[in-house]
Amino acid sequence: MVGDFDEKGLNEVSGSESAKTIEALKKIRLSATMLEIGFKSDNLGEVIHCQIELEQLAAKLQADHGDLVTPEQCEAAKDSLDSFVALIDQAFERVSGSGPVSAERKPHIPG
Repeated sequence: MVGDFDEKGLNEVSGSESAKTIEALKKIRLSATMLEIGFKSDNLGEVIHCQIELEQLAAKLQADHGDLVTPEQCEAAKDSLDSFVALIDQAFERVSGSGPVSAERKPHIPG
C-alpha cells in the first residue's frame, strides 16, 4: 500500500531526521563557539552583544530541539558559554550515540 513504511523505510526516515538534527546542532554549536572571542573582548558593548546572541541561541536550541534539552537546562546555559556548549554536546550525544562534536576531543584511553 502506498505510504506504508517497512522497517527499512522507517529506519531511513529516522536516520535522515537524525542527520538533520545533528547538522542543526553542529550549526548552533559553531555559532556559539564563534562568540568566544567576543566574550573575551575589552569592549563592553561587544560582550553584551555576545551575551544577547548566546541567549538567542539558547532559545533556538530549546525551540528547535526541546525533545533533547529542558527549558531549565537552556535557561541555566545562558549564563556561560562553556555550559551552553556542553549542553549542545549532551544533546548531540543523545542523537548520535557518540561523543561531542568538537574536533578537539581526545579519545578515551582506559586504565
